[in-house]
Order: sequence, then structure tokens, then C-alpha cells
Amino acid sequence: MKDIPLAQLCSKDYIRTVRRVWERFVTDRPVDDDAVRDVVIESWRRCRQNGVNPATKSAPLRVNGPDVDRFQRRNAPFYDAVRACVPPIVPYLMGSRTILITSDPDGTLLSVDGDPHLTDRLAADHIVPGAAWHECSSGTNAVGTALALGKALHIHAEEHFCEVAKPWSCTAAVIRDPLDRRIVGVVDITGPPDTVNAQTWPFVMSLVGQLQGHLQKHALAKRARLIELFEAAIGGRETAAVLLDAQGRVIARTVQASSALREHGLSRTQAMGELVAAPRGEVAPKWLASLAPGIRPEWLSPLRENGHCIGAILHLPTTGRGQRTRSHRTEAEEPLAPAFQALLQTSPSLESLLRQAERFAAASTPLLLEGETGTGKDVLARAVHAAGPFQSGPFVPVNCAALPRDILASELFGHAEGAFTGARRGGSRGRFEQAHGGVLFLDEIGDMPCDLQPYLLRALEEGAVWRLGEAAPRRIAMRVIAATNRPLAKDMAAGRFRADLYHRLNVTCLSLPPLRERTGDIPHLVGHMLRDIAGAASATRIAPEVMDVFLRYRWPGNVRELRNCLQRMVLLATDPILSLDLLPTAILEDESPCGLPLASTIRGAERQMVLAAIRREGGNLSRAARSLGIARTTLYRHIRRCSTD
Repeated sequence: MKDIPLAQLCSKDYIRTVRRVWERFVTDRPVDDDAVRDVVIESWRRCRQNGVNPATKSAPLRVNGPDVDRFQRRNAPFYDAVRACVPPIVPYLMGSRTILITSDPDGTLLSVDGDPHLTDRLAADHIVPGAAWHECSSGTNAVGTALALGKALHIHAEEHFCEVAKPWSCTAAVIRDPLDRRIVGVVDITGPPDTVNAQTWPFVMSLVGQLQGHLQKHALAKRARLIELFEAAIGGRETAAVLLDAQGRVIARTVQASSALREHGLSRTQAMGELVAAPRGEVAPKWLASLAPGIRPEWLSPLRENGHCIGAILHLPTTGRGQRTRSHRTEAEEPLAPAFQALLQTSPSLESLLRQAERFAAASTPLLLEGETGTGKDVLARAVHAAGPFQSGPFVPVNCAALPRDILASELFGHAEGAFTGARRGGSRGRFEQAHGGVLFLDEIGDMPCDLQPYLLRALEEGAVWRLGEAAPRRIAMRVIAATNRPLAKDMAAGRFRADLYHRLNVTCLSLPPLRERTGDIPHLVGHMLRDIAGAASATRIAPEVMDVFLRYRWPGNVRELRNCLQRMVLLATDPILSLDLLPTAILEDESPCGLPLASTIRGAERQMVLAAIRREGGNLSRAARSLGIARTTLYRHIRRCSTD
């Protein structure tokens, strides 16, 4: 049986059917597989194969006593994220008679929060921190089965394999590491079978979003701190060094590191995840055997903060043995041209795009750059110019949106003497002629008037321009790079942009992602911009809480807005640490969290809970407040909120 509607799942008929099928299953009698959901019957089979006792009355305790606190600390930051999310949802848990349960990746419970009466009942069955609720230990249950399948699911009452869990209904989902997507834990809402309603599933999914948001914020803040320590340790020296986090994942590397890795017989793939598992001396000696061949333990320097190791720097000695010809290097191993390498240092996520840009730079065909305002299209255009065949010529920018319509043609194509009133004596070269032998950068090309577009097309196709008032063409040799923040393909379909010009410009095309889609670059960009704004020798840096805000903010103005924000903060600062009070009000008041909007889901569930309690108590607000376990004034506040939502 596939998944079924909630009403059918909770029906007495289905529960009785599941009980009959389970009784036959555990006594090795034939069963009707179609009478029970597929996810349940398949889990029962795994339980039988693993020798789980269906008559189990309590889950085994894997951790207990004083070890529980150490166990919880070992599972930070997931446990820390849980503790941050619990306070706002306690009223919902109390009123809905449900419990929030979390576990580590092995199914050992980390926390149990909610109605004290329920937690006492659950404790009798070992549903407590330290208890083992993996399928192999406690049979089919939402926590263990979600881990077994790596996905969110619901296990209701009699669907549990062991007797101990049958009095409960549970909805669980796995939480994944934002960097490598490994499972770091499970979040579960458990309660008596009659507590399941249409709000349960979206509530759990919203809670997952909040936890993932906390984890992402923590991971990026930690990455930012590692980069700060790395840059301080390297000190601008040209050295082959690789920055690793505590799990051995590569966070950053110097330009010289790529060639040094090749000298030691290591591929770039190895460097990205198989070098180390943790710094020397921080783990058991057996870890040293996991170093990739060619890497020596003494090359590692642990990075410590507050007494804890948070990463390491791998210092690679260079021997000169790896000097090979370009023809023997793969594209991934080959360092980028200096113009693109400088961009890569501040935007590691753009490496694939920059390698494509480097290939396009070698040609002379038109290039179209797409991206939102402030994403750095002009910077990329200058890098293409610097790395291309016209690098010795000028780079001539033209903002098609900024020039008045009546002078745009004259600015682009030039004019002859006397061509119009006010024309310059002796005539004037237009931007096309000025860019001869170089690059003409047409920014905001989508704003060019339609009646001027044919003249631009003619100049591109014929390699010549006609000054206004002249009959003879002037030959030009250059490259044209156009940029737009508009959807030109849609404008073309709507008749706002000529199709022939679009296809002439779109010979090669690069799309720059907005900053909100590459938040991992923000720490790199901030470090680079602060050195540029405040000076290379300056000790100016941002406070960790400011980085948290930067990582959550959506940056509608993209990289340009980030730079403007930092310039403002540096100007206002009286201390080398840039603090929250220096941030623009618009950024501080932004309400665009990384995770899903938990608050709206809680408000919906809260409204139902409050109204149900008032109806149950016949409109008596005092009794309704007592049944919800809250003060009467708190209930009044909930009622006012419900009436305004």
C-alpha cells in the first residue's frame, strides 16, 4: 500500500487492520502486504532480519548519567541549534500535548522537550536522552526509520514494530549538514495518536527549515573565522598552504598550493576532501593512517580557538619537481590567468564560471554578461579584456541606460563637423572608434532604444561605423562585451529587443549568480573589501554577529551593496571591530531568514490550539488558560493576536 491520506491513517479501521497484520507478521504467518503502508511493512522486514524483539518494553540506554551532557556537547552545533529553536515552540508543544524529540545520526536521543506529564510517561519507556531508537535497536519508529531511509516520514500507533512505541504517533525528519549533506540528526514530534492533525507535518517541515538555517549560519560563520585565522597565519606570503576545517574539508588554498599538490602526486579531487580527517594530535593515532599518500603529519598546523581545535593549515613544501608543460595539465589543475585568479580569491564558488570566462576571453566574438544589478558584470568584463587578445588596447565602457536618448547615437558612432547644431568642430570620435584595438563594454544593453538597435547591429556585422553626417564608413577592430540585468530573451519575445541583435550579441554568454545564492563567498569578499577600504595594514574586521547578519541578509544590491555597507561602517567606526550598531537600518530590519518561516506555521497551530481550548471549556477563559498551562494574560495576548492575523 502506498501512502494514504491522514484521515485514513488515523481511522480505527486502519489501526485495527495494522494490528491484525502485525500479529500475523511477528508469528511468521502469511500477511497481506497491501493492507499496510509499504514504508511500514518494509521496515518490519528489516526489524525481523536484524533480530529485533517485537515484545520489547523499553529502548536500550546507550548513554546515561553524567555522560549525557558530554554526549550532547559532542553533537554541537546541531544540539545548540535545537536549544535555540525550543523556547518559541514550547507553548505549541504544551497546548497540543506533543513532545519534541531529537537524536544524533545513530538514533541515540539528544533531547526530549514538551509537556512534563508526557515526558514522565515517555521516560518510563526510555524515551529519554541517551536512549537508542535506531531501527536495529527499537524497531520501526519515526526516528529510526527516518534515519534508515534518509527522509521524513510518519509512523502511527500500531505501525510501530515494538510494543513499547505503539501508544504513540510520531512524525520525524532528518537534518543534514549544509556543507556535505551528511545526516547530523533527526527531529521528531511525538504524541498520543489523537494529537495528529493537518498542522503536524508542516510544523515539522518548518522546524527542519529553522534548524537547517541555524546550521548554515553556524557553518558559514565558522568558515569565516577560519579564513580570518588562515589569512593572519599566511600574512600575505607567497606560500603553498591549504586551509582545512575540523572534518578535513578544504575551505581555501593559496594560488601556490595547486602546483604543490601536483608535485606531491595529489590530484585536486584528493585535496578537496581526502587529505586529512583532523589535525595531528587531536584524535586517536589511527587517524594518522588516513592521510592521503604523499602527505606528512608534520606538515599540519592545528588552528585553535578557546582551547578547541577548529581546523588546520596544511603547509606543502615545494621542490620544483612538478614543473610540467601546460599540455600535460588538466583544466582543473591549471591555474587561472592572473585577472581571473584575483576574482577567484574573493569568489571561490565562481571557479567554474571563471574557467569558462577564461576560455571565452581567448576569442574575439561578442560576449553577453547576464546578472542582477551589482553582481560584478563590469569587473568580469575587465578581467576578460585583461586576459584576451585585445588586452593592449583600451577598455571603453558605455552605460546605455545613463546616456540621454538624443545623444546616444552620437556618443556611440561619433559625428562629423556640422552634423547638427552644437556639433564639435572637426567632428568627434564615438565610443566605437575610441575602443578600436580594445574592448567596448556596453552596459545595460537592454535599455538601448529599439530604433538605435539596427545601427548597433550593422556596426557589429560589418566591423565599421558611420559617423553622423558622414557617408564613408570607418573600419574598426575590437571586441564587444554587453551586459544586462534584464531578461533579454523575454524582451525579445515581447518585441522590446531585436532578435537579430540578441543572437549577434549572444555568441557567448555568462550568467553571474546573485550574492544570496553564493553566501559562502561573503567571508572572502568581506576580507578583501576591508583590506581595500581600510588599507592592507589595517586591523579592521567585522564582529562575528555582523557576519551572522551578512550571511542571513538577501543582498538585493549584491556585491555592490556589500561594499557600500562596509565603506559606511569603516567611515563610522571608532574601533577596529565593526559592530552591529554600524549596520544600516535596512539590513538590521530585514526579515529574510535562511530557513522556512516557522513563525507563520506556529501561529496557525497556535490559533487552532487556543480556539479548541476555549470551545472545550465552554468559553470560560480562565479554565481554558489552565488547560493550556499558561497564564490568563498570556491567553488574552494569544486571542488578540489571533483576531489580528
